Amino acid sequence: MNRNAYVDLCVHLQALRRRTEEVRSPLAPALGVAGSIYTHQLANVLRVLTDIRVRHLLADEVGLGKTVQALMILNALRRQRRDLRALVVVPDTALMVQWRDELMTRAHTTPFETRTPGEGQYVRLAWEEQLRKRGPDGEPLLALGDIDPAQYQVLIVDELHRLRADLQDRIVRAAAEFEHVLVLTATPSFQRPERHAQLFALLEPERTARARWEVSQMSAAAEHGLAATDDLSMWPEWAAREVVDALLARDRDAAEAASADNFMATAMALCAYRRVIRTRRADYTGILPRRRHLPLLVEPLGAEADRQALMWRYFAHLDSLTTRFDPILLAKRVILSPPSLEQRVDFFRRKGHEREGILELVKPLVHRSNGDSRADALVDLLATIWARAPDERVLVAAQDNLTVDYLFELIQARLPEVGPLGARVPLIASRVRQGQDTDAADDLAAFGNETIDNLEDFQRGAAQVLFATERVQVGLNLQCARVLVLYSVPWRPAEVEQWIGRLDRIGNVAALSEEGEAQTIDVYTIAQRGLVDEKVVTVLQRFHVFERSVNLDGAHLGEVAQLIEDAALRPDVVNWRDLEDRTEAMAAEDAVQELGSALRPHLPWDVRWATEQRARLASMPPVGPVLCDLREHAATGPKAWDRCVEPIFKLLAKAGDYHVRWNTDPETGARFRTLWYRFGEREMYGHRPVTAKVVFNFGEDPSHARSPKHAHAFITRRGDIGNPPRRDVALTLEGDCVRRPLRFANFGNALHDELVDNWAQPLSEPQALEVMYFGDHALWRYVAPGWFLLRMTLLDPAAALAPGRVLEETIHAVAEAATRSPAEQLPNLMAPFTSAATCAIEADLRWLRATLTAKAETTAHMRTGQGWQAVPEDVLAALVNPTAHDREGLPRASPATDRTALADAGCELARLRSGEVAGRDVWSPCLPALRAALRARARVIVEEARDAADLAGRVLVRAEAAVADAAERGNRAQITRAENLRDAALDVLRMTEVYWRSREAWLLATEEALCALRPRELLCAIIHARVPT
Repeated sequence: MNRNAYVDLCVHLQALRRRTEEVRSPLAPALGVAGSIYTHQLANVLRVLTDIRVRHLLADEVGLGKTVQALMILNALRRQRRDLRALVVVPDTALMVQWRDELMTRAHTTPFETRTPGEGQYVRLAWEEQLRKRGPDGEPLLALGDIDPAQYQVLIVDELHRLRADLQDRIVRAAAEFEHVLVLTATPSFQRPERHAQLFALLEPERTARARWEVSQMSAAAEHGLAATDDLSMWPEWAAREVVDALLARDRDAAEAASADNFMATAMALCAYRRVIRTRRADYTGILPRRRHLPLLVEPLGAEADRQALMWRYFAHLDSLTTRFDPILLAKRVILSPPSLEQRVDFFRRKGHEREGILELVKPLVHRSNGDSRADALVDLLATIWARAPDERVLVAAQDNLTVDYLFELIQARLPEVGPLGARVPLIASRVRQGQDTDAADDLAAFGNETIDNLEDFQRGAAQVLFATERVQVGLNLQCARVLVLYSVPWRPAEVEQWIGRLDRIGNVAALSEEGEAQTIDVYTIAQRGLVDEKVVTVLQRFHVFERSVNLDGAHLGEVAQLIEDAALRPDVVNWRDLEDRTEAMAAEDAVQELGSALRPHLPWDVRWATEQRARLASMPPVGPVLCDLREHAATGPKAWDRCVEPIFKLLAKAGDYHVRWNTDPETGARFRTLWYRFGEREMYGHRPVTAKVVFNFGEDPSHARSPKHAHAFITRRGDIGNPPRRDVALTLEGDCVRRPLRFANFGNALHDELVDNWAQPLSEPQALEVMYFGDHALWRYVAPGWFLLRMTLLDPAAALAPGRVLEETIHAVAEAATRSPAEQLPNLMAPFTSAATCAIEADLRWLRATLTAKAETTAHMRTGQGWQAVPEDVLAALVNPTAHDREGLPRASPATDRTALADAGCELARLRSGEVAGRDVWSPCLPALRAALRARARVIVEEARDAADLAGRVLVRAEAAVADAAERGNRAQITRAENLRDAALDVLRMTEVYWRSREAWLLATEEALCALRPRELLCAIIHARVPT
């Protein structure tokens, strides 16, 4: 196919326009993740991406989108480095399923479950169960050695404290060598010294290592045989507390020494919690619905009261049994449901654990013929809810499999149809059981098929109720529902919060009425009057866990849970009123509790800063020229940027590269587009070649798979994503229903990126075209035919850093500092410095683009009798829009040959280039703020350098001691080895000092370079616009 040079030029310009949007803010590639835009998420992601290193704890309260923030950060890093490899580690299969789905639907990538799938960019998703399973080669699916910084640059760990101990140790030990580390949890456990120290080791490895060296020199440490290099899990609680105290003391001392004019810089450099991000709901009102507790109190039946009393008598004999049983777990089984208790009673009787004939008395009391007051109350409640709103979806927390199955069958038998009289509909129920479908599926693709099907039935509204075990308490997103029934109320506040957090999440569409008004998250509890569960609910009410999000890291959270459990086992001897008062007082203390840091209040990343960053982003218009109509209220900000991607697809469809068509999913009614290749005329042997300039590296090969059933389905607008995002869509072709993955065409998605990146490649030669526009083309509304000089430039602050040159100079300087080690050891010594320098340069590039906005400018000058004149934006947009007319076809193009006009255009181009303003003039209003930010960032680098040099110095001291020890023993081989290690340690110390001096120098040099920076020309073309005669 002969390509239309003018149309190709216009597509090239749109691709360049899109590329320049990406460099205007480090948030632009992060926003390629398919999801809504929330202020706190933008602020947190920007804070991470602009730090001097990505090594952070995302500890937002439940439901605020930690996973999405991690995916946004990962998407930005992957766009910046195209061969980036990431490892995501989660504790269990429930979180694995969530991460798999989020990666596929939001982050444009399908994770691998095994070791290296080859070179290039990929994400591996690992979970603890893989340690116990083996692949076809007999090797474990996951080994501790797979937590390998040589294989992956990014490490993401979700709920670290729930991993088994050896996996935690390996992660903490290896984390310092990963280039980027993200830890996610809603329960950071700062109240436990060993976990507190563990988190510090992940976020501040050098400072924690220094603190551990100091603690290991204490006399008490020597008595316990503690070594600074031991795993933290081997250190006793007192030693872990000493490490934490040392880091907090440094924070406190720095605060006392700081002056009013450098508090912020000091905090950014020395605050112990500078890399802990903890967003609370109270900080951002309006993004989450209000909670409402609706307690139901029922009269217990005689059999229920009797069997509970008997079982509490039985608890007194647990210590006499030959097997140890947890009385808390057993007590909860008593309350859960008759089948759950019956199973336990039968088990104890089979094992010979009968005491005083109690179990024999309990056995007949659990028979279904005795009735179930709580189940009756649940039936009445659900009938009432659905009589008012038949489509209301309800999550019932039933805790264990026996109770889930019991309620699943009972509710469907008692309520076969629901809804108001005259409009009743069949009830469809779903359930999620503990361990469901895990034995039959060992991989990412197969795991949880039954679970996923059941969840999807509930999420899309096919099922009105979901009965769930405690496995969904963590890691499941059910923003499709707003009603939670705690059939058996958990006794621990954290568990209640996690259950409510499944629904009380940002983006809960169920919590909006048809009129768009906010509704409540309704939390029902069912308790029996006078029995233990009524008392537990009352205590939890005083802790306010039902009405507001509790501080899951509060000092009293574990204490309250312990008090409730202790009281529940001795309900008749505990003063419940006193317990309620104590609980309420502890809730008040936890509500205002902050991390104990003197510098933390002086960190700049507060709500006001976040709001400013959101406003700045929202005010950015798309880079011109814009070829689509933007409604006035959406003319700026990310939603406008997204919409301006659409003309690229329109132009490529008109140019004959692809078929691009609108489709409607017959199952959901959702609208989406499909893209598939066009094929040219038949050639030799009947072959019809693909006409597209870009043939994608994903999907089916169009040389063999030619049917439109292989088309790529995509959306471009954020409002079409859905919540949860749709993984695929259905389209009907020749009577057949075909399912296709749904893509969000944005940064990070291969469909978007391959189009933009390929079309943005520099043109092979300067463009000078004669273009024959149609007579009704929009250009003629503004101007007459004539000559135009089209030009696009970019002033990118990141160019001031000259990353290639800086990296080369830094590596050379560091290598020269190594004078003692043999040449063959130099690559190993250099590897961590090369990695650190690469990451540091990338971080500075992101920071510069966040501090100073890149200026992209597309201009057109028209040749007139008075010389060349700049034209307005409307004229420019019409000039480069091949579809701005009301007929089929495209303007024709041919090479321009008028040498006089071309020479004149060349003179004008030279004039424009010579008159370009430097960065000093463009960014002059921002330079004072830049200087202050440079000083603050340099202070962070100085303190990091001090930590790194101190740590390298301690290693050298230990190496010199080893040399002295070997010399004293007189073994020549040992002496040689020790001397080699000492020489390497000395070289590393010198290399460390040189690296950090270079790191500071290149940063401070950017101000002068920014002021002298000139725009880079991305495109230059000459167009002779003509009209048919």
